[in-house]
Amino acid sequence: MNQPKEQRLQFIRFDRGISQYNHDYYAALGLPIISNPTYIRNVYLRIARILHPDIYGFSAEEKEIATQYLAKLVNPAYNGLMREQDRSAYQGIFKLLAKRLLQRSRNIQIHSEIACELVMTPSDDVYERLVTEIAKVQYESLTQIMLHTADISELNLVYILYKEGYRHGAVNMPPVLAPMLTPKSTKSYVANVPLPPPSKPSYNYNLQYATDQQASNLHSNSDETVIQTRVESNDMQMINNRMKICEIYISQSNWKSALQDLREILSIDKDNSRCLALLGVVYKNINQPQMAKVSFKQSLQINPQEAIALKHLLEVDSTIPNQSSNKNCKSARNPNLPNTKKTIDKPQKISWLSHLLKWAFAKKS
Repeated sequence: MNQPKEQRLQFIRFDRGISQYNHDYYAALGLPIISNPTYIRNVYLRIARILHPDIYGFSAEEKEIATQYLAKLVNPAYNGLMREQDRSAYQGIFKLLAKRLLQRSRNIQIHSEIACELVMTPSDDVYERLVTEIAKVQYESLTQIMLHTADISELNLVYILYKEGYRHGAVNMPPVLAPMLTPKSTKSYVANVPLPPPSKPSYNYNLQYATDQQASNLHSNSDETVIQTRVESNDMQMINNRMKICEIYISQSNWKSALQDLREILSIDKDNSRCLALLGVVYKNINQPQMAKVSFKQSLQINPQEAIALKHLLEVDSTIPNQSSNKNCKSARNPNLPNTKKTIDKPQKISWLSHLLKWAFAKKS
């Protein structure tokens, strides 16, 4: 009975930075996005010791608050970053988020002074320094945890936009971010002055921003290019990352986001059997069994060995009322009606004939 209750615990969200759009596990642990697994584990153990309910000096009320932070903020963040596959897919979410914000969003407010500083002087070194400074005091006071975590989430948001090529105040750059404060330690860059290119990350950054940026520059030479039917290797890598993100959405029962992303993937690669199978899973869980059945069948037409489609198709078939069987039942009943008439009429014809024969023989005699 305790396990279902633990699954219902909601990750604590904030109204600033990445957290206003998606879970920010890195901010929850006070980590730069470019942190390696060993560093993630060490930081988690340190925070877990701080928030442990048996720590000296906590009152009963403080122990309860610390336990809530550990259960709803720290542990889910560590579990989300612990496995390499999940971490890679999670970083892919940040990459897609940054691209969407660059295309659609305007004047996202940045409230903390340190995040405004990073907006004005973006670099990997500045980003890591600022995150580390806040992380040192992030869990020192229970009353300041939310504030410090939101500040780090703002730094993460500025950073992922910076890695996608955003430069505040640069030539022909849309006003995606709107710094609400002027940092005291830095001067704002003059408008129409291009900023230096991003420096090389000090850690291995799995998102490969530079490669994708170069690829996008090559494609930008053509005017309004139509989506190619043959998916290139870079596009295939992007699709695979987005598929992993969709699997995370499905595991979190976030059907709306999964449905939207899967449809976008199919607009790029319409013959992706795994995407069609996952789409069928989403339809199945939002009570659209007919659509789910169509998606599973399309998936199996492309790849008859698609495991997800094979697994769920039988379940969908069992939930959909069998119309053909109903028709057969009706048709099985209807023929009985004329048969009953025939069985009734047949004795009548025989009795009439017998009477006629009796009358004929009686007349001859």
